[in-house]
Amino acid sequence: SLADWQTAPREAGPRVQAIVLLPPRALLAEAISTRLAAMLERGVLEEVAALLALPLDPALPAMKAVALRELAAHLRGEASLDQALAAAAAATRRYAKRQETWFRHQLDAKSGNLITTNIINQQFSAKIMADILPKIT
Repeated sequence: SLADWQTAPREAGPRVQAIVLLPPRALLAEAISTRLAAMLERGVLEEVAALLALPLDPALPAMKAVALRELAAHLRGEASLDQALAAAAAATRRYAKRQETWFRHQLDAKSGNLITTNIINQQFSAKIMADILPKIT
């Protein structure tokens, strides 16, 4: 299990090598803004309104989704749409930073179990794999 793997001595068990693709922060921020705009066009506000209309416990994981709180504030009239989108983008960037921190702490770069690769403006493709595969031992 994951818990067993995390608590096992690093010398025990199979060697695991992880590859973490980290886009430059500016590119990540741009992608987040683009994604939020696309979500808005596809009806995210209606989806949030429908979710809020359900008799759900606010402590449920679904009610803690990234950007839900910010978009709900807009629907309640507590924030303009621009303010809500800016806050949602900031919350998403913070979440991405927490993911990056998790990778850094869970996967020990000193032991060779982590390769971090900065990918600049590329989609996942055979070219990326060609860049990554030679780094895997």
